[in-house]
Amino acid sequence: MGVAWLVLWAGVGAAQQEPAAHRLYEKANALFVAKELPECQAALDEALRLDPKLVPALTLQAKLAMAVKRNDLARQSLKRALAVEPDSWYARFLSGFLYHLENDLQLALPELERARKLNPRDPRSALYLGLTQESLGRTAEAVALYQEAIKLEQAAGKAQADTLLAYARLLLLLGRLEECGRLIERALKLEPDFRDAHYERARLLLKQGNPAGAAREGEQALRLPGAITEAQIRYLLVRAYQASGQEKLAAEQAAALRAAEKP
Repeated sequence: MGVAWLVLWAGVGAAQQEPAAHRLYEKANALFVAKELPECQAALDEALRLDPKLVPALTLQAKLAMAVKRNDLARQSLKRALAVEPDSWYARFLSGFLYHLENDLQLALPELERARKLNPRDPRSALYLGLTQESLGRTAEAVALYQEAIKLEQAAGKAQADTLLAYARLLLLLGRLEECGRLIERALKLEPDFRDAHYERARLLLKQGNPAGAAREGEQALRLPGAITEAQIRYLLVRAYQASGQEKLAAEQAAALRAAEKP
């Protein structure tokens, strides 16, 4: 990208500003990773003041906006980034990811497809393209994309439990329980204390006719961190305890669920 910068910023003064803007972006990125969001925004503001067309800073600004639920600002930043670099795979990916978050699947699809063509070795585009295809009811396409995402992560030495679980959920829906179970076990091997993986194991056990095992996994999931909500777990526990004939425990979970739903 250094040559492109030299073309973009003509003159000695601009050449001196350019590294400063990039250093501020690097600082902002480190602050984002550290979850120091106000400080991140301040560094980004200064970086973009020096270089309004710094695409990494614009994509980071989009991520920051998404982190604070300002999707409108994220979209503005991504439009600016893509106006500068239409073939930035990461800006395309984030654009598709944002459309996916907003459940605008028809717009997510072409952005994610383009991101994947621009950088076929990155698993994130394959994963979210798979999630989008699944949401559109295109099961065969989703299966192939999940498999590709898992393969790419393994090749990079960066296997992710979330990717394995995305595929496992689809296999559970399709009734391919043995394959689903293998993926869940792989996810738990990667992250033994991951709430989502224990929750998916509980769902699988319930489907396999083992409500007692499902209840044990659900109770464990309640004690762990993850994206699955407490309400989802308690609803599963109600079903598991009812199926195992433990009506008292089912009633306790139902009461806790109702209490959690109160404003």
